[in-house]
Amino acid sequence: MTCKQALRQFPKLAGESNNKWFKRLSEITGLHKNSLNRYFYTKRKFVETQRKLDKNGNVTSRTEKLQQSNLVEVPEDLELSRLSTNVTTGQQWAIYTKESQKKALFKLNKEIIEETLSGLNLAPIPPIKAPQTTNKSLVLTFADTHVGMNIENDLYHSGKWNKAELDKTLVMMTGKVYDLFDGHNQIIVEDLGDLVDHWNKQTTRGGHYLPTNMDNVETFQAAANFKIQLAINLSALGVKIKFYNVVNDNHGGDFSHIVNLYAQNALKHILPKCEYHIFDQFINHYINEKTAVILTHGKDKEFAKFGFDVKLNDKAKSHINSYIDIHKLHDYRVQFKKGDSHQQLFDFTQPKFDYLNYMALSPASEWVSTNFAKGRRGFTIETLEDNVSQFTTFEL
Repeated sequence: MTCKQALRQFPKLAGESNNKWFKRLSEITGLHKNSLNRYFYTKRKFVETQRKLDKNGNVTSRTEKLQQSNLVEVPEDLELSRLSTNVTTGQQWAIYTKESQKKALFKLNKEIIEETLSGLNLAPIPPIKAPQTTNKSLVLTFADTHVGMNIENDLYHSGKWNKAELDKTLVMMTGKVYDLFDGHNQIIVEDLGDLVDHWNKQTTRGGHYLPTNMDNVETFQAAANFKIQLAINLSALGVKIKFYNVVNDNHGGDFSHIVNLYAQNALKHILPKCEYHIFDQFINHYINEKTAVILTHGKDKEFAKFGFDVKLNDKAKSHINSYIDIHKLHDYRVQFKKGDSHQQLFDFTQPKFDYLNYMALSPASEWVSTNFAKGRRGFTIETLEDNVSQFTTFEL
C-alpha cells in the first residue's frame, strides 16, 4: 500500500492530530510514520505571494510559498484568543487564552499518572558501601533537555531526539557519575530548565509553533521517567542525593513544573531520603558548605524575552550583584549557573561570582541548525571539595 492509498483509505478522525493520525496509519499499514508525514506535507502546491515588475510591466521576480492544506486545529480544552490567516497560502497562527492554557495544563488525570508510574523500573537497588570523604560533593549539571522536540530535517546530522535517545543519554550520564564517584559524601543534580519542549506543540508562553514527536501525555511520561530513573540509578551509590530543578523557563513553564511535582511525590515513596527541590522563581539559590549556588534557566515563563546572554554584560552583572546583596551571600563563594543559550562558557573573572553557562543536553533543533550551525550537546560533572571545583564536561 502506498502513502497516498493509506491516507485516502483511512482518513483522519475527528479531533485527531496529524501526528496521531500518521502513527495510527503506521500501525495499520506498516508504512513508516515519517514517510506518511513527508508525503502529506510535500504534496501541497506552491502559490505566488509576491511579484515584482519592471517599468514596462514585465515580471522580474516572484515569491512563492507552500500552500497550507489544513486549517489550525484547536486542541481540546483550549480557547482561541486570536487567529491570523494568510489568505494566499492558508497559513494560520493561533494564540490561545491564558486561562484555557492553564486549565489544560492541569488536566493530566489520575490514569495518566498511574500509567507513567507503572512504566518505571522500581526494583530495589542494593546500595554500594563506599567510603565517604567529608565536604566532598559530586555535582551533575544539565540544561535544556527539550523532551518531545522533533528533528526532521537534520542539516548537520546532529542526531534524532526521541525517547530511545533520551534513554541512551540517561545511561551515559549514570555511567559517568559512577566513573567519577570516589568517596563523595553527596551527589547533587542540577536541572537548569526547559526539561520539556512543548505543550500542544507550542512553548507554554504560546504563539510559537514547535515540531514535536510526542504528544502531551507521551512527553509527560518520558520526562517524568527520566528524572525518577536518574534518581534511582544514582541511589545505588549509597550516598545522599539532592535534586535542584528550575521550572521557571520559556519552553516548559508550568508543564515542567507538573512533571517535577510528579517526580518529587513519586520519589517520596521510592527513595524517601532523596531531597527533591523545585525552584519556581526566575532566580533561586541553595547553600552547599561554603558555596552559594544561584540557579536560573536564563529566560522565564512570561517576561524575559531576551534573558541572560552567554557573555556577561552590565545589565546581567547588576542583576546578579543585586541578588547577592539582597540575600546576603557575601560570605560565600558564589556560582551563577544558567542554561538557555545552549552554549558552554565559564567566566571566572568576576570578583563576586562565577558566571557559568551550560550546553544543552538535547541536540540542536532544526531552527538552530538552519539559522546558525550544529551545536554541541552534553552535561557537566563538578567535584567540589574544600570550596574548590573541578569541572569535567562530557559531549554526547
